[in-house]
Amino acid sequence: MALPLPVFTREKVATDGARTRQYLAGEAIFPNTVELDLTDCCTRACPACPFGASRLNSRILTPRFLDRLFGILDGRTPGLILSGGEPTLSPHFAQVLGLARRRGFRQIATITNGTRLHLPEVRDALLEHGTAVRVSLYDWERGGLETVRRTLAQVRELRAHADRTGSRLEIGVSLLTSRDRLPHLFPVAALADDSGAHWLYFHPFCRDWAKVPIQEDQTGVLEGLDTLREGAAGRIEVQVARDRYDRRPLRFATFHAAHFLLQVGADGVNYLAPEAKYRPDAALLPLDEDMPENFLGLPERLARIAAVNSENYRVIGTRHRGSVFSDHLDRALGARDAVAPERNGAERFRYPDII
Repeated sequence: MALPLPVFTREKVATDGARTRQYLAGEAIFPNTVELDLTDCCTRACPACPFGASRLNSRILTPRFLDRLFGILDGRTPGLILSGGEPTLSPHFAQVLGLARRRGFRQIATITNGTRLHLPEVRDALLEHGTAVRVSLYDWERGGLETVRRTLAQVRELRAHADRTGSRLEIGVSLLTSRDRLPHLFPVAALADDSGAHWLYFHPFCRDWAKVPIQEDQTGVLEGLDTLREGAAGRIEVQVARDRYDRRPLRFATFHAAHFLLQVGADGVNYLAPEAKYRPDAALLPLDEDMPENFLGLPERLARIAAVNSENYRVIGTRHRGSVFSDHLDRALGARDAVAPERNGAERFRYPDII
């Protein structure tokens, strides 16, 4: 059975062969993707949220800030991810999607908890400008499916609007996994399948964010997901972030991923990676509405990136994108041809501009 084009794999960091070769040759590059927290406000207050997103937060990136950032990246960074907090809580959400299209982003993805998909201004902006929306489910692992059903009802309605309008927006549903969540995995996946989502995405649940975060026990998860994928064949794609479940130690001499994936928090600070945002030891550079054109190459920013390696990166145990990408690129430094894709990224990955 052929696997779908992956949403995530370690090789996706090298989707643009020319950009990767340029970096490995020691030249400066623009990132493939920028990930933004439009706000740190959220409609939920999940106990396990690693970033403390809640209704009590209040930081929001302004249109002027974003226009300046997008202007610097215009035509040179093709992918954009909008996250949070809950990005649709930003009063500028629809405006930002339109601005991003005008500023040359080819692919735009939104990560949301799905609680505001029913709002016309949110729905219409996604349908007109979005490439993909990934709805993250919560509370599913406890077997209490009422929250899941409410969220998936909104997914079903969004899919119906997309079909009626001819929108090319693709809808994904993501679930966090662990050994303890396995018994509830199949019924929740079946509900997601019925919602009309295009794909399911599974990745590991992580704990101990206030200390040294690590993955929850994932024993049996991949086997369970393989069974699920076989049963869902022909109905819904099952995407599994397999490189995040690997047990091989990650090694990198510097945090290469920060050059390919640019993370900006709702506080306007550039952080090392999405999994490290709001951690003071991962802050690279504060940005504002007058950020310099060359902020990516400022010596202080480059020095902070260079100082982070697999021995001192405090969130390496979660095996998120930043660590996996940095490990892959570090290995590629000794075999440069190995990262140059033989085929176009669009033929190898789903959403090649979204790494």
